[in-house]
Amino acid sequence: MVSTVLREPARHIGNVYELTGPRTVNMNEMAEEYSRALGRPVSYVDVPLEWWRAGVFAKVGLPPHTEEHIATMARLHRENRYDRASDDVERVTGVPAQTIEVFSWPPTKTST
Repeated sequence: MVSTVLREPARHIGNVYELTGPRTVNMNEMAEEYSRALGRPVSYVDVPLEWWRAGVFAKVGLPPHTEEHIATMARLHRENRYDRASDDVERVTGVPAQTIEVFSWPPTKTST
């Protein structure tokens, strides 16, 4: 999607695109799709944001504005603010958005 926009940036000025997949999934469904794609168990664990900030951010040493941005994105995801699907990827690129299983690397039998 980004490469399509960068090839003709003027055409996209002022547009907002929803970078979503072909359907909405909750975090448990996403973990299940990654499990199938990777051929190994992947589990979703709901970690409290403050614990995550103290346990992860404190060790990484990100700039405060970057840490705040990531924490805000995590909070918005938790509130399902991004739980939507659109055809924007296909409309802009001419190619349908991929499922997690198709997108995941390395390719699996389900992604060929």
